[in-house]
Amino acid sequence: MDGGLDEERIDVDVLFVGGGPAGLAGAVALAQLVRQGNEVGEGLGDISIGVLEKAGALGEHSLSGAVLNPSPFRELFPDLADSDFPFRTPVTKETLYLLSAKGSTRLPTPPTMRNHGNFVASICEVVRWLGEKAEELGVDIFAGFPAGALRVDGTRVLGVRTVASGLERDGNPGPNYMPPTDIAAKVTALAEGSRGLLSQAYWEWQGVGSANPQVFALGVKELWETKRPLDKVIHTMGWPLPKDAFGGSFMYPLEPNLIALGLVVGLDYRRTDLDVHELLQIMKLHPSFRPYLEEGEMVEWGAKTIPEGGYHAIPSRRSGDGVVILGDSAGFVDVPSLKGIHYAMQSGILAARAIYQALKNGDVSQGALAEYDRLVDHSPILRDLYRTRNMRPAFKHGFYSGAVRAGAMALTGGRFPGRRIEMEADALVPRRLE
Repeated sequence: MDGGLDEERIDVDVLFVGGGPAGLAGAVALAQLVRQGNEVGEGLGDISIGVLEKAGALGEHSLSGAVLNPSPFRELFPDLADSDFPFRTPVTKETLYLLSAKGSTRLPTPPTMRNHGNFVASICEVVRWLGEKAEELGVDIFAGFPAGALRVDGTRVLGVRTVASGLERDGNPGPNYMPPTDIAAKVTALAEGSRGLLSQAYWEWQGVGSANPQVFALGVKELWETKRPLDKVIHTMGWPLPKDAFGGSFMYPLEPNLIALGLVVGLDYRRTDLDVHELLQIMKLHPSFRPYLEEGEMVEWGAKTIPEGGYHAIPSRRSGDGVVILGDSAGFVDVPSLKGIHYAMQSGILAARAIYQALKNGDVSQGALAEYDRLVDHSPILRDLYRTRNMRPAFKHGFYSGAVRAGAMALTGGRFPGRRIEMEADALVPRRLE
Protein backbone atom coordinates (compact mmCIF):
# COMPACT_ATOMS: atom_id res chain seq x y z
CA MET A 1 0.00 0.00 0.00
CA ASP A 2 1.30 3.43 -0.92
CA GLY A 3 0.52 6.91 0.35
CA GLY A 4 -1.17 9.87 -1.34
CA LEU A 5 -1.37 11.00 -4.95
CA ASP A 6 1.01 12.97 -7.14
CA GLU A 7 -0.04 16.47 -8.14
CA GLU A 8 0.35 15.46 -11.79
CA ARG A 9 -2.29 12.80 -12.10
CA ILE A 10 -5.36 11.71 -14.01
CA ASP A 11 -8.65 12.34 -12.21
CA VAL A 12 -11.81 10.33 -12.81
CA ASP A 13 -14.92 9.91 -10.74
CA VAL A 14 -14.96 6.11 -10.90
CA LEU A 15 -12.16 3.79 -11.99
CA PHE A 16 -12.65 0.12 -12.86
CA VAL A 17 -9.32 -1.70 -12.63
CA GLY A 18 -9.51 -4.56 -15.10
CA GLY A 19 -11.08 -4.64 -18.56
CA GLY A 20 -12.68 -8.08 -18.27
CA PRO A 21 -16.36 -9.02 -18.02
CA ALA A 22 -16.77 -7.70 -14.44
CA GLY A 23 -15.12 -4.33 -14.96
CA LEU A 24 -16.72 -3.62 -18.33
CA ALA A 25 -20.19 -4.72 -17.24
CA GLY A 26 -19.84 -2.43 -14.22
CA ALA A 27 -18.69 0.49 -16.35
CA VAL A 28 -21.55 -0.01 -18.83
CA ALA A 29 -24.14 -0.31 -16.06
CA LEU A 30 -22.88 2.80 -14.26
CA ALA A 31 -22.80 4.85 -17.46
CA GLN A 32 -26.37 3.74 -18.21
CA LEU A 33 -27.53 4.77 -14.73
CA VAL A 34 -25.88 8.19 -15.10
CA ARG A 35 -27.49 8.73 -18.50
CA GLN A 36 -30.93 7.62 -17.30
CA GLY A 37 -30.71 9.86 -14.24
CA ASN A 38 -29.62 12.86 -16.28
CA GLU A 39 -32.50 12.36 -18.74
CA VAL A 40 -35.08 12.75 -15.96
CA GLY A 41 -33.25 15.57 -14.23
CA GLU A 42 -32.18 13.54 -11.22
CA GLY A 43 -28.69 12.55 -12.31
CA LEU A 44 -25.10 13.40 -11.52
CA GLY A 45 -24.40 15.47 -14.61
CA ASP A 46 -21.20 14.69 -16.44
CA ILE A 47 -19.11 12.20 -14.51
CA SER A 48 -15.99 10.47 -15.78
CA ILE A 49 -15.74 6.68 -15.76
CA GLY A 50 -12.47 4.96 -16.62
CA VAL A 51 -11.45 1.34 -17.21
CA LEU A 52 -7.79 0.51 -16.66
CA GLU A 53 -6.62 -2.59 -18.55
CA LYS A 54 -3.13 -4.11 -18.35
CA ALA A 55 -3.21 -5.67 -21.84
CA GLY A 56 -2.33 -3.60 -24.89
CA ALA A 57 -5.93 -3.92 -26.09
CA LEU A 58 -9.15 -5.28 -24.64
CA GLY A 59 -9.37 -9.04 -25.00
CA GLU A 60 -5.67 -9.72 -25.43
CA HIS A 61 -5.46 -11.44 -22.03
CA SER A 62 -8.83 -13.23 -22.31
CA LEU A 63 -8.84 -16.92 -23.23
CA SER A 64 -11.29 -17.83 -25.99
CA GLY A 65 -14.00 -20.40 -25.53
CA ALA A 66 -16.55 -20.52 -22.72
CA VAL A 67 -20.18 -21.49 -22.12
CA LEU A 68 -22.04 -18.34 -21.06
CA ASN A 69 -25.26 -17.73 -19.19
CA PRO A 70 -26.78 -14.79 -21.13
CA SER A 71 -28.73 -13.26 -18.20
CA PRO A 72 -26.44 -10.26 -17.53
CA PHE A 73 -26.38 -9.34 -21.24
CA ARG A 74 -30.19 -9.34 -21.28
CA GLU A 75 -30.22 -7.18 -18.16
CA LEU A 76 -27.75 -4.66 -19.54
CA PHE A 77 -29.25 -4.51 -23.02
CA PRO A 78 -32.97 -5.37 -22.76
CA ASP A 79 -33.69 -3.94 -26.23
CA LEU A 80 -31.29 -6.37 -27.95
CA ALA A 81 -32.04 -9.93 -29.03
CA ASP A 82 -29.76 -12.84 -28.18
CA SER A 83 -28.65 -12.83 -31.82
CA ASP A 84 -27.27 -9.31 -31.30
CA PHE A 85 -24.91 -10.42 -28.53
CA PRO A 86 -21.33 -11.58 -29.24
CA PHE A 87 -22.17 -15.29 -28.93
CA ARG A 88 -21.06 -17.99 -31.36
CA THR A 89 -23.68 -20.73 -30.99
CA PRO A 90 -26.37 -21.91 -28.58
CA VAL A 91 -25.80 -25.09 -26.60
CA THR A 92 -28.10 -27.69 -28.16
CA LYS A 93 -26.36 -30.91 -27.09
CA GLU A 94 -23.99 -31.76 -24.25
CA THR A 95 -22.40 -34.89 -22.84
CA LEU A 96 -20.43 -35.81 -19.73
CA TYR A 97 -17.93 -38.68 -19.77
CA LEU A 98 -15.90 -40.53 -17.19
CA LEU A 99 -12.63 -41.30 -18.96
CA SER A 100 -10.27 -44.24 -18.56
CA ALA A 101 -6.95 -44.52 -20.36
CA LYS A 102 -8.51 -46.17 -23.43
CA GLY A 103 -12.23 -45.56 -23.23
CA SER A 104 -15.08 -43.57 -21.77
CA THR A 105 -18.40 -44.05 -20.01
CA ARG A 106 -21.19 -41.61 -20.61
CA LEU A 107 -22.66 -40.23 -17.38
CA PRO A 108 -25.96 -38.44 -16.77
CA THR A 109 -25.40 -34.71 -16.72
CA PRO A 110 -25.96 -33.42 -13.16
CA PRO A 111 -28.36 -30.47 -12.77
CA THR A 112 -25.51 -28.11 -11.90
CA MET A 113 -23.79 -28.75 -15.25
CA ARG A 114 -26.79 -28.50 -17.59
CA ASN A 115 -26.38 -25.72 -20.13
CA HIS A 116 -29.73 -25.59 -21.90
CA GLY A 117 -30.33 -21.93 -22.79
CA ASN A 118 -26.65 -21.00 -22.59
CA PHE A 119 -24.30 -20.04 -25.40
CA VAL A 120 -20.75 -20.83 -26.46
CA ALA A 121 -18.74 -17.65 -26.92
CA SER A 122 -15.24 -16.29 -27.36
CA ILE A 123 -14.37 -14.25 -24.28
CA CYS A 124 -12.02 -12.12 -26.39
CA GLU A 125 -14.96 -11.14 -28.57
CA VAL A 126 -17.25 -10.63 -25.57
CA VAL A 127 -14.77 -8.29 -23.91
CA ARG A 128 -14.18 -6.26 -27.07
CA TRP A 129 -17.93 -5.97 -27.67
CA LEU A 130 -18.53 -4.78 -24.11
CA GLY A 131 -15.67 -2.31 -24.52
CA GLU A 132 -17.32 -0.84 -27.62
CA LYS A 133 -20.60 -0.49 -25.77
CA ALA A 134 -18.82 1.20 -22.87
CA GLU A 135 -17.08 3.70 -25.13
CA GLU A 136 -20.39 4.48 -26.86
CA LEU A 137 -21.65 5.50 -23.41
CA GLY A 138 -18.64 7.78 -22.82
CA VAL A 139 -16.45 5.46 -20.76
CA ASP A 140 -12.69 6.01 -21.17
CA ILE A 141 -10.63 2.84 -21.78
CA PHE A 142 -6.98 3.05 -20.71
CA ALA A 143 -5.36 -0.05 -22.26
CA GLY A 144 -1.73 -1.03 -21.77
CA PHE A 145 -1.44 0.28 -18.20
CA PRO A 146 -1.02 -2.37 -15.47
CA ALA A 147 -1.95 -1.15 -12.00
CA GLY A 148 0.88 -1.65 -9.55
CA ALA A 149 -0.33 -0.23 -6.22
CA LEU A 150 -3.27 1.34 -4.46
CA ARG A 151 -2.99 4.95 -3.38
CA VAL A 152 -4.52 5.46 0.08
CA ASP A 153 -5.05 8.03 2.79
CA GLY A 154 -5.82 6.50 6.16
CA THR A 155 -8.34 3.76 5.43
CA ARG A 156 -9.60 5.34 2.23
CA VAL A 157 -8.57 4.20 -1.25
CA LEU A 158 -7.81 7.23 -3.41
CA GLY A 159 -6.99 5.47 -6.68
CA VAL A 160 -4.10 3.53 -8.18
CA ARG A 161 -0.56 3.98 -9.45
CA THR A 162 0.36 2.27 -12.71
CA VAL A 163 3.54 0.31 -13.33
CA ALA A 164 6.45 1.97 -15.11
CA SER A 165 6.97 0.64 -18.63
CA GLY A 166 9.85 0.67 -21.10
CA LEU A 167 12.50 -0.44 -18.61
CA GLU A 168 15.66 -2.18 -19.78
CA ARG A 169 16.74 -5.55 -18.37
CA ASP A 170 18.90 -3.81 -15.80
CA GLY A 171 15.92 -1.78 -14.57
CA ASN A 172 17.03 1.50 -16.08
CA PRO A 173 14.69 3.53 -18.33
CA GLY A 174 14.89 2.66 -22.03
CA PRO A 175 14.00 4.79 -25.06
CA ASN A 176 10.27 4.00 -24.67
CA TYR A 177 10.19 4.55 -20.93
CA MET A 178 6.94 5.76 -19.36
CA PRO A 179 6.95 6.62 -15.66
CA PRO A 180 4.21 5.43 -13.30
CA THR A 181 1.00 7.44 -13.44
CA ASP A 182 -1.39 8.09 -10.59
CA ILE A 183 -5.10 7.81 -11.40
CA ALA A 184 -7.33 9.31 -8.73
CA ALA A 185 -10.96 8.23 -8.29
CA LYS A 186 -13.77 8.81 -5.83
CA VAL A 187 -14.47 5.07 -6.10
CA THR A 188 -12.04 2.40 -7.30
CA ALA A 189 -13.63 -0.88 -8.42
CA LEU A 190 -11.11 -3.73 -8.47
CA ALA A 191 -11.97 -6.24 -11.20
CA GLU A 192 -8.50 -7.69 -11.75
CA GLY A 193 -9.46 -11.34 -12.16
CA SER A 194 -8.18 -14.33 -10.24
CA ARG A 195 -5.99 -13.45 -7.25
CA GLY A 196 -5.79 -9.78 -8.15
CA LEU A 197 -2.66 -8.02 -6.91
CA LEU A 198 -4.46 -4.96 -5.53
CA SER A 199 -7.40 -6.94 -4.14
CA GLN A 200 -5.09 -9.24 -2.20
CA ALA A 201 -3.09 -6.26 -0.92
CA TYR A 202 -6.28 -4.50 0.18
CA TRP A 203 -7.64 -7.46 2.14
CA GLU A 204 -4.29 -8.10 3.82
CA TRP A 205 -3.99 -4.41 4.74
CA GLN A 206 -7.54 -4.30 6.13
CA GLY A 207 -7.37 -7.72 7.80
CA VAL A 208 -10.40 -9.01 5.89
CA GLY A 209 -10.65 -12.81 5.90
CA SER A 210 -12.95 -15.68 4.98
CA ALA A 211 -14.10 -18.87 6.69
CA ASN A 212 -11.93 -21.00 4.37
CA PRO A 213 -8.83 -19.85 2.49
CA GLN A 214 -9.29 -19.37 -1.22
CA VAL A 215 -8.05 -22.31 -3.32
CA PHE A 216 -7.24 -22.21 -7.00
CA ALA A 217 -7.13 -24.34 -10.11
CA LEU A 218 -4.91 -24.02 -13.14
CA GLY A 219 -6.70 -24.17 -16.47
CA VAL A 220 -4.84 -24.72 -19.74
CA LYS A 221 -6.71 -24.22 -23.01
CA GLU A 222 -6.08 -24.57 -26.72
CA LEU A 223 -8.03 -23.34 -29.75
CA TRP A 224 -8.02 -25.68 -32.76
CA GLU A 225 -9.07 -25.40 -36.39
CA THR A 226 -10.30 -28.89 -37.20
CA LYS A 227 -11.32 -30.98 -40.19
CA ARG A 228 -14.07 -32.78 -38.26
CA PRO A 229 -16.87 -30.59 -36.91
CA LEU A 230 -18.03 -30.75 -33.28
CA ASP A 231 -21.73 -30.22 -32.61
CA LYS A 232 -21.95 -30.54 -28.82
CA VAL A 233 -20.43 -29.41 -25.54
CA ILE A 234 -18.29 -32.13 -23.93
CA HIS A 235 -17.10 -32.32 -20.32
CA THR A 236 -15.06 -35.14 -18.81
CA MET A 237 -13.88 -36.40 -15.44
CA GLY A 238 -11.28 -38.99 -14.47
CA TRP A 239 -8.28 -39.83 -16.67
CA PRO A 240 -5.64 -38.45 -17.20
CA LEU A 241 -5.79 -37.07 -13.65
CA PRO A 242 -4.62 -39.18 -10.71
CA LYS A 243 -7.40 -40.17 -8.31
CA ASP A 244 -6.27 -37.71 -5.65
CA ALA A 245 -6.41 -34.69 -7.99
CA PHE A 246 -9.53 -32.61 -8.63
CA GLY A 247 -10.41 -31.43 -12.10
CA GLY A 248 -11.70 -32.29 -15.54
CA SER A 249 -11.58 -31.39 -19.21
CA PHE A 250 -13.87 -29.77 -21.75
CA MET A 251 -14.32 -29.33 -25.49
CA TYR A 252 -16.62 -26.65 -26.94
CA PRO A 253 -17.57 -25.80 -30.56
CA LEU A 254 -17.03 -22.13 -31.38
CA GLU A 255 -17.77 -22.81 -35.05
CA PRO A 256 -18.33 -26.10 -36.89
CA ASN A 257 -14.59 -26.40 -37.47
CA LEU A 258 -13.21 -24.31 -34.60
CA ILE A 259 -13.09 -25.83 -31.12
CA ALA A 260 -11.78 -24.88 -27.70
CA LEU A 261 -10.50 -27.66 -25.48
CA GLY A 262 -8.77 -27.60 -22.15
CA LEU A 263 -7.98 -29.17 -18.82
CA VAL A 264 -8.54 -27.69 -15.36
CA VAL A 265 -6.73 -29.10 -12.29
CA GLY A 266 -7.01 -27.99 -8.68
CA LEU A 267 -3.71 -26.72 -7.29
CA ASP A 268 -4.16 -28.81 -4.16
CA TYR A 269 -2.86 -31.84 -6.08
CA ARG A 270 -0.53 -34.10 -4.09
CA ARG A 271 2.11 -35.11 -6.63
CA THR A 272 5.10 -32.84 -7.07
CA ASP A 273 5.63 -34.01 -10.65
CA LEU A 274 2.10 -33.29 -11.88
CA ASP A 275 2.28 -31.02 -14.95
CA VAL A 276 -1.10 -29.73 -16.14
CA HIS A 277 0.13 -28.76 -19.61
CA GLU A 278 1.74 -32.18 -20.09
CA LEU A 279 -1.51 -33.87 -19.04
CA LEU A 280 -3.37 -31.83 -21.65
CA GLN A 281 -1.03 -33.12 -24.37
CA ILE A 282 -1.60 -36.70 -23.19
CA MET A 283 -5.36 -36.11 -23.04
CA LYS A 284 -5.49 -35.05 -26.70
CA LEU A 285 -4.44 -38.58 -27.71
CA HIS A 286 -7.55 -40.11 -26.12
CA PRO A 287 -10.23 -41.50 -28.47
CA SER A 288 -12.69 -38.89 -27.17
CA PHE A 289 -10.50 -36.04 -28.49
CA ARG A 290 -8.05 -37.34 -31.09
CA PRO A 291 -10.53 -37.86 -33.96
CA TYR A 292 -11.48 -34.19 -33.81
CA LEU A 293 -7.88 -32.96 -33.73
CA GLU A 294 -6.27 -35.15 -36.39
CA GLU A 295 -5.14 -33.09 -39.40
CA GLY A 296 -6.18 -29.97 -37.53
CA GLU A 297 -4.06 -27.03 -36.40
CA MET A 298 -3.69 -25.37 -33.01
CA VAL A 299 -4.12 -21.62 -33.45
CA GLU A 300 -4.08 -20.34 -29.86
CA TRP A 301 -2.90 -21.45 -26.42
CA GLY A 302 -3.21 -19.98 -22.95
CA ALA A 303 -3.49 -20.65 -19.24
CA LYS A 304 -5.07 -18.99 -16.22
CA THR A 305 -5.88 -19.62 -12.60
CA ILE A 306 -9.45 -19.99 -11.36
CA PRO A 307 -10.67 -19.35 -7.79
CA GLU A 308 -12.42 -22.53 -6.65
CA GLY A 309 -13.04 -22.04 -2.93
CA GLY A 310 -16.72 -21.14 -3.37
CA TYR A 311 -19.04 -19.69 -0.76
CA HIS A 312 -16.87 -20.31 2.32
CA ALA A 313 -13.82 -18.68 0.68
CA ILE A 314 -15.54 -15.38 -0.19
CA PRO A 315 -14.11 -12.52 1.92
CA SER A 316 -16.40 -11.27 4.65
CA ARG A 317 -16.67 -7.91 2.91
CA ARG A 318 -15.94 -6.81 -0.63
CA SER A 319 -16.16 -3.08 -0.05
CA GLY A 320 -14.41 -0.33 1.89
CA ASP A 321 -13.74 3.39 1.94
CA GLY A 322 -13.69 4.32 -1.74
CA VAL A 323 -13.36 0.74 -3.02
CA VAL A 324 -15.37 -2.32 -4.13
CA ILE A 325 -14.05 -5.69 -5.36
CA LEU A 326 -15.71 -7.64 -8.16
CA GLY A 327 -15.81 -10.93 -10.04
CA ASP A 328 -13.00 -13.47 -9.83
CA SER A 329 -11.08 -11.12 -7.55
CA ALA A 330 -13.81 -11.68 -4.96
CA GLY A 331 -14.07 -15.43 -5.70
CA PHE A 332 -17.47 -15.41 -7.45
CA VAL A 333 -17.04 -18.75 -9.24
CA ASP A 334 -19.34 -21.78 -8.94
CA VAL A 335 -17.20 -24.85 -9.58
CA PRO A 336 -20.03 -27.45 -9.86
CA SER A 337 -21.68 -25.52 -12.70
CA LEU A 338 -18.34 -24.43 -14.20
CA LYS A 339 -19.58 -20.84 -14.24
CA GLY A 340 -18.03 -17.54 -13.25
CA ILE A 341 -18.34 -15.09 -16.14
CA HIS A 342 -22.00 -14.21 -15.66
CA TYR A 343 -21.43 -13.91 -11.89
CA ALA A 344 -18.57 -11.51 -12.61
CA MET A 345 -20.81 -9.41 -14.83
CA GLN A 346 -23.63 -9.48 -12.28
CA SER A 347 -21.24 -8.29 -9.57
CA GLY A 348 -20.22 -5.40 -11.83
CA ILE A 349 -23.87 -4.45 -12.37
CA LEU A 350 -24.59 -4.56 -8.62
CA ALA A 351 -21.45 -2.53 -7.91
CA ALA A 352 -22.62 0.10 -10.39
CA ARG A 353 -25.91 0.48 -8.51
CA ALA A 354 -24.17 0.92 -5.17
CA ILE A 355 -21.59 3.34 -6.62
CA TYR A 356 -24.25 5.42 -8.35
CA GLN A 357 -26.25 5.82 -5.14
CA ALA A 358 -23.10 6.63 -3.15
CA LEU A 359 -22.14 9.35 -5.63
CA LYS A 360 -25.65 10.80 -5.55
CA ASN A 361 -25.47 10.96 -1.75
CA GLY A 362 -21.95 12.39 -1.78
CA ASP A 363 -20.78 9.58 0.48
CA VAL A 364 -18.30 6.93 -0.73
CA SER A 365 -17.36 5.66 2.72
CA GLN A 366 -17.28 2.02 3.71
CA GLY A 367 -20.72 2.39 5.25
CA ALA A 368 -22.20 3.71 2.02
CA LEU A 369 -20.47 1.23 -0.30
CA ALA A 370 -21.47 -1.67 1.98
CA GLU A 371 -24.69 -1.50 -0.07
CA TYR A 372 -22.71 -3.44 -2.70
CA ASP A 373 -22.14 -6.28 -0.21
CA ARG A 374 -25.82 -6.25 0.70
CA LEU A 375 -26.85 -6.44 -2.96
CA VAL A 376 -24.46 -9.33 -3.65
CA ASP A 377 -25.53 -11.19 -0.51
CA HIS A 378 -29.17 -11.11 -1.67
CA SER A 379 -28.44 -11.88 -5.32
CA PRO A 380 -28.29 -15.10 -7.36
CA ILE A 381 -24.50 -14.98 -6.95
CA LEU A 382 -24.49 -15.84 -3.25
CA ARG A 383 -27.69 -17.89 -3.51
CA ASP A 384 -26.09 -20.23 -6.05
CA LEU A 385 -22.73 -20.41 -4.28
CA TYR A 386 -24.44 -21.20 -0.97
CA ARG A 387 -26.32 -24.10 -2.52
CA THR A 388 -23.03 -25.66 -3.68
CA ARG A 389 -20.96 -24.43 -0.73
CA ASN A 390 -19.38 -27.76 0.20
CA MET A 391 -19.07 -29.44 -3.21
CA ARG A 392 -15.50 -28.40 -4.00
CA PRO A 393 -14.21 -29.05 -0.44
CA ALA A 394 -15.80 -32.53 -0.62
CA PHE A 395 -13.09 -33.58 -3.07
CA LYS A 396 -10.13 -32.73 -0.87
CA HIS A 397 -9.60 -36.40 0.00
CA GLY A 398 -9.89 -37.73 -3.54
CA PHE A 399 -12.15 -38.09 -6.56
CA TYR A 400 -14.34 -41.06 -5.69
CA SER A 401 -15.20 -40.15 -2.09
CA GLY A 402 -15.76 -36.58 -3.25
CA ALA A 403 -18.10 -37.70 -6.03
CA VAL A 404 -20.25 -39.62 -3.54
CA ARG A 405 -20.45 -36.62 -1.20
CA ALA A 406 -21.14 -34.19 -4.03
CA GLY A 407 -23.96 -36.41 -5.27
CA ALA A 408 -25.57 -36.34 -1.83
CA MET A 409 -25.21 -32.56 -1.74
CA ALA A 410 -26.88 -32.23 -5.14
CA LEU A 411 -29.81 -34.39 -4.00
CA THR A 412 -30.30 -32.38 -0.80
CA GLY A 413 -29.77 -28.92 -2.27
CA GLY A 414 -26.52 -28.53 -0.32
CA ARG A 415 -28.03 -29.39 3.05
CA PHE A 416 -25.76 -32.45 3.43
CA PRO A 417 -23.47 -32.06 5.20
CA GLY A 418 -24.82 -29.09 7.11
CA ARG A 419 -21.46 -28.10 8.56
CA ARG A 420 -18.71 -26.28 6.70
CA ILE A 421 -16.03 -28.57 5.27
CA GLU A 422 -12.70 -26.96 6.10
CA MET A 423 -10.04 -26.44 3.44
CA GLU A 424 -6.39 -25.53 3.67
CA ALA A 425 -4.50 -23.21 1.35
CA ASP A 426 -2.99 -24.81 -1.75
CA ALA A 427 0.55 -24.03 -0.64
CA LEU A 428 0.05 -25.92 2.64
CA VAL A 429 -1.07 -29.21 1.07
CA PRO A 430 1.56 -31.96 1.65
CA ARG A 431 3.19 -33.12 -1.59
CA ARG A 432 4.83 -36.38 -2.51
CA LEU A 433 7.13 -37.54 -5.29
CA GLU A 434 5.77 -40.46 -7.30
